[in-house]
Amino acid sequence: MHIPDGYLGPVTYGGLWAAMVPIWIYASRKVKKNLETAQIPFLAMASVFSLVVMVFAIPLPGGTTGHLNGTTLVAILLGPWPAIIAVSVALAIQALVFGEGGITALGANCFNIAFVGSITGYGLYRLFTLPNLIPKAIAGGIASYLSLNLSGLITAIELGLQSTIHPATSSYFPFPLKIAIPAVMIPHLTILGLIEATITVLVFTIILKSQPGRLNHLNKTAFLLLPTFLLIFPSSAFAHDFWIEKKGNELLLVFGHGVKREEFDLSKVKNIKAFDLHGKETEVNKEKRAFSLLLKTDQPPSLLFAEIDNGYWSKTIYGWKNLPKRKASRVVESNRSFFYPKALLSWSDAASKPLIDSRLDIIPLENPFELKTGVLLPIRVLYQGKPISGVDVEGGDHQKMSITDKEGGAKIPLTKGRQLLSVSVKEPLKNDPDADYLSIASTLTFEVTK
Repeated sequence: MHIPDGYLGPVTYGGLWAAMVPIWIYASRKVKKNLETAQIPFLAMASVFSLVVMVFAIPLPGGTTGHLNGTTLVAILLGPWPAIIAVSVALAIQALVFGEGGITALGANCFNIAFVGSITGYGLYRLFTLPNLIPKAIAGGIASYLSLNLSGLITAIELGLQSTIHPATSSYFPFPLKIAIPAVMIPHLTILGLIEATITVLVFTIILKSQPGRLNHLNKTAFLLLPTFLLIFPSSAFAHDFWIEKKGNELLLVFGHGVKREEFDLSKVKNIKAFDLHGKETEVNKEKRAFSLLLKTDQPPSLLFAEIDNGYWSKTIYGWKNLPKRKASRVVESNRSFFYPKALLSWSDAASKPLIDSRLDIIPLENPFELKTGVLLPIRVLYQGKPISGVDVEGGDHQKMSITDKEGGAKIPLTKGRQLLSVSVKEPLKNDPDADYLSIASTLTFEVTK
C-alpha cells in the first residue's frame, strides 16, 4: 500500500502534503490536551506496533505493496487522533530508514493509512458497537477489514488518476483506474483484509478476557499484549535450526522448527564427524532423504557433530531471503550464518570435552543419561573456545530456559524424551559488503529416558 517516489505527480503528492499538515497540527493539539504524561510511552509503543506490522509487506502489481497496518486496533485503543500521530511516525521511519514508501509520497501514505485508517476504523467500530448487538472483538475485526480496504481503495484511485492528470508524460504511475483498482483491491479484499481482521479479533479477545469492560480506556495490559501478540508471527516464521535427531535406529540431520521439517541444500553441510565410545573418530556415510540427511557410521557412535555454512541471509520488507545484501531488495539487515549441531548418543570422554571444529559449543558437565526428568543439567557454552556470558539457552520451540553466567554456565531442567538445546551469537561484521552481522548457532540433542 506504500506509494514510492515517482509514482505520484506534484499535484497529487503536494496536495496531500498540504492536507496532512493541518491534520497533524490538530491531532498534536488533541494529543497534548487529552493524553496524560504517563500515557506517552503507550503512544510510542503504538508506533512500534504499527511499524513492525507494516514491515512485513507483500508486493503488488504496479509498484506498490500491500500489508497489514494495525491502524484500526491502535485507533480503538488510543483514540483516532493519537493513532494518526503514532502511525504517521511509523510511516516516516519506514520512508527515511527502510526506504519503504517515498519521501515525496509520505503525505499521501500518511493520509491513506494514518488518517483514513484511524478515522474510519474508529468510527466504524463505534457505529457497530452502539446497539450492542455485535461483540466488541467481532466489531473490531469488521472495522479493521473495511478500514484497510478503504485505505487501499483511496491509494488505488490516487495511482490510477495519474495517467489522467498527467496525460502527456509517462514519468508517473502509467496505469489507469481500471487496472490500478483491481490490482490493489483484490489482494486487500481477500488475503490482507482477512488477516488484518483475524489478528484484530484475536488481540481484542485476549484484551477483553484479561481486562473486561476496560477497552475504552488506555491501559497497560492492552499495549503489553499488542507487541507480544505481534512477535508470535516473526519469531515462529524465522527461528529455524539445524539439529541431529534419532528416529528409530536412524540418525538424521534435519532443518526446521519444532515438528516442522524443511528442505535444505546439502552443499551447505561442510563437515560431519562421529566419535565412538572411546572417543575415536569413526567414518560417517551420508544418504539424502526427504527433508533430512541420513547419517550412517561404521561403529556405534557416542557423539555426532556437523558444521553447516548456511550462507548469506537478508531480512527484507518481504521476509527473509537466502541472498547476500547486494543481491536482495529492500534489506533491513543481513547476516552470514553458520550452524554447529551436535548429538549425544551415549556418555564418553568426547561428550564432556570441547569440539575443536565448533566455534560455538554446548558442553554438558554431567552425564545426562543418568539424570531423571525434572533434574537440572549443568552445561557450559563456549564461543571461540572461551566461556561466553549472557547467552540465552533455548528449548526446541525457542522458549528461553536459562542464560549463561560469566563462566558460560547454565542449568537446564530436563523433561522426558528428546532434548533440544540451542544457543546463538550475533556480532557485527566488518569489511563484508554482503552482511551486517556474523550469526552463529549451535544445538545439542540427547534423550532422557528416566
